[in-house]
Amino acid sequence: MSKPTILATIFTIILAAACDRPSVPGANGTGYTVHDSAGIEIVVNHTPEHPAGQFWTIDPEPEIVLGGDEYPGGAANDSAQLIWDVVGIARLTDGRVAILSTEGQRLLLFEASGKLSGTIGRVGEGPGEFIRPERLQYLPPDTLAVWDYHMTSVIYFATDGSLLRERTIDRAALRERVPNASESVLMTLPDGSFIVGVIDRKAAGVDNEPGPGSTYRWWPEEYVRVDHDYDAHSFGKWGGMEMWVADNDAAAGIADPFVPTFAVDSHIAVGGDPLSVYISDGGRNEILQFSLDGELVRIIRRTTDPVSVTDGSHRAWMDAMYAMGESFGEPLPPGIFDGMPRKESHPPVAGLVVDSEGYLWVREWSASGKGMPDQWSVFSPWGRWLGVLTVLPDHRPLDLFMCYKFFVPCWVDRDMFLTVRRDELGVERVEGYRVRRAD
Repeated sequence: MSKPTILATIFTIILAAACDRPSVPGANGTGYTVHDSAGIEIVVNHTPEHPAGQFWTIDPEPEIVLGGDEYPGGAANDSAQLIWDVVGIARLTDGRVAILSTEGQRLLLFEASGKLSGTIGRVGEGPGEFIRPERLQYLPPDTLAVWDYHMTSVIYFATDGSLLRERTIDRAALRERVPNASESVLMTLPDGSFIVGVIDRKAAGVDNEPGPGSTYRWWPEEYVRVDHDYDAHSFGKWGGMEMWVADNDAAAGIADPFVPTFAVDSHIAVGGDPLSVYISDGGRNEILQFSLDGELVRIIRRTTDPVSVTDGSHRAWMDAMYAMGESFGEPLPPGIFDGMPRKESHPPVAGLVVDSEGYLWVREWSASGKGMPDQWSVFSPWGRWLGVLTVLPDHRPLDLFMCYKFFVPCWVDRDMFLTVRRDELGVERVEGYRVRRAD
């Protein structure tokens, strides 16, 4: 296990100091309290503002289905419209949906009906061409930015497909300011700045890897924003994903004996007005809100009890992991989880997303025992816990990593929740579900 970082210790001291201050009741006097410590607002949520059944809902059937469909009569049944390795989704102001395929090396534009209305870009190294596109950024109302392989360039297109401009990333300047920066962008921001991860190899214990039958935090990261002048703004160091080192016999025949536990990890999201960076870490029931220059401005906490892990939910989670491996053609060997200790509770945060209006969506586990995170808690831009809604109707194991960190994209605006879903054969679709808001 990695040792706590200095920044985490500072946060603990801040919280302890804040708890010694008198509570200031929130608007309703009971659901939350607000503390202030050294200019940092601490919002402590005790209950959601809207009780169960009186909050937003997501329609049970998708309104938008994009991608190939083997079944006649599907919303899109042309094999030429198959999509795969989706790394970016955005819903445009005119209702079309932009989808970036990294292996397809193109940006696709779909009508809400499922009809493919056009493609943008192609493989190559010329103007408007991609090597291996990795990030999609929508700049309303009419610009799409594609971040290419290993931060080589950013290509800006109009939503009609015309090339607007290109920007080359100065890798030497980046390495000079952030020597151990990862080779890919984690988050992109509307002003053209971006966030990278910095791996602390020493803290990760790379040279002293734990043996079989142990649990450890993998790749502690520092999140750093790099602005146009390549100045670095750090948001501190955070523990990486918790990993289980499988027994040698169980892991025989696979190259990597490491498997994740219940996704105890740090999570990061960017959004709102003014733009904020939200980060959560491990098993702490709190989310830290930063300004773009790395200043901590708000801590969002909850006093709710953790969701217990039962024998049934532990088995369901392992079944989901096996199903995920099968769908990606990398089946996990039987018994690879043998000896993994059952946790007492699920981590309070399993993912973060900021929607187009600045609401913070926190993916989390419920007491359903389904073996995967299956609900969202939604917070206002000021840190108030508004309510809870289900992740998606008919939630399936293949959606295990839906909206997880920066690996699997989704898009949430006022009216629509879009995400990537996979069938039992691993075929991808982008589905959009209507969001019904109570306000």
